[in-house]
Amino acid sequence: MKLKTYLSIAAILFISGLISACKYDTMIANPDDYVKVYMSQAAESPASRTFIMADTLNTIIFGASYGGPANLEQDVQVSFKASPELVAGYNQINETNYTVLPAESYTFESTTSMIKKGQTSTTPLKIKIKTKGSLQQFKQYLLPVSIAEVSGNKPINEALRTTYFRVEAQREGMSFKVLSVGKGGTALDMNAVANIINAQGADIVLVREMDIKTTRSNGSDQAEVLAGLIGMPNYVFAPSIAAYQGGQYGATVFTKYPIVKQETFILPTGNTNVEKGPLAVLELQVNSSQKITFAGTHLNATAAVRDLQLAELIRITEDYKDKPMVLAGNFNDRPINGTLYQTMAGKNWEYPCTTCPPNTPVATPVNYSDFIMYRTSQDFKVLTYTVGTASTSAHLPVIAQFTLYK
Repeated sequence: MKLKTYLSIAAILFISGLISACKYDTMIANPDDYVKVYMSQAAESPASRTFIMADTLNTIIFGASYGGPANLEQDVQVSFKASPELVAGYNQINETNYTVLPAESYTFESTTSMIKKGQTSTTPLKIKIKTKGSLQQFKQYLLPVSIAEVSGNKPINEALRTTYFRVEAQREGMSFKVLSVGKGGTALDMNAVANIINAQGADIVLVREMDIKTTRSNGSDQAEVLAGLIGMPNYVFAPSIAAYQGGQYGATVFTKYPIVKQETFILPTGNTNVEKGPLAVLELQVNSSQKITFAGTHLNATAAVRDLQLAELIRITEDYKDKPMVLAGNFNDRPINGTLYQTMAGKNWEYPCTTCPPNTPVATPVNYSDFIMYRTSQDFKVLTYTVGTASTSAHLPVIAQFTLYK
């Protein structure tokens, strides 16, 4: 609705609440003009209700209220009805595309209630909602419920006559958070890196640009050190340079979850003098009954080289379709309209945003490096997708929080 409509509704509710709490005020001109029966929930537009897909019935509570310059001197009966015919008009006015809630999916326990003498609202009424077998998961439905009649010739506030209940059914699930960040090749302070990661409370972390026992890291195994600092003893290192300064260089996936299986790959560049692309693929036991696949990578910034790596990345990830999968890393392209993302979308990868926030450079981000994608929305729901505020490299971390459905 427009702002003007919201302000009008707010004013009506304020005035109704004010005068219904008082006895007759002789300073109010034409006090009977303020006598109204209305649905307070109608101020929400829509009134959203989300349920877990299950055999048990869910409940929507509704009712009516009274506003006027004096308390009711007699009981007022209010009857209600479903108004599915209003959905099309609501969609047109609000530029939405809600589906009418199927008639077989809901039942009114009663459509009549009473505002008792001296009271300002009805006894709450209930609508029972059947989700399993009646609704499609993640689909948003609309159920308009209207005041049908009011006894005693009490007028109805037409602006608040109908509550539009938006109903969505979701599967039960667990929440987890993924973070992808570049450490910076020359960054040696693992405490600083750990502080950035710990501030986000992630469950799975991809850290790119890590040294394992190289000369410049003074022989330190940065993955081992960082694992202790972030409390994630389960990790897998994937090299992009297998022999570098007496050690190795690449990316590491850290996780709080047990690692069931793991594989590492080196994505090609077509040139032995160009740094390869690391790829780690892990099967994780995220709870007692569910596993997911997580993969972390870093692709080349040059389009021709990146295309070679993308083809190999797709070939490898096509072998992991038996479980829900999350893929994170630096893809060096612009989500979600870049060529790489268009190609991945053709392989059923989905993205956590449509207008995605940039993450580089750190001071004033305008470009994109790290990103997180998943396969598919039948298994996951994205709760949030954000960019961090601190980094030890030129790239801010990206963070996605998911619900994994059972």
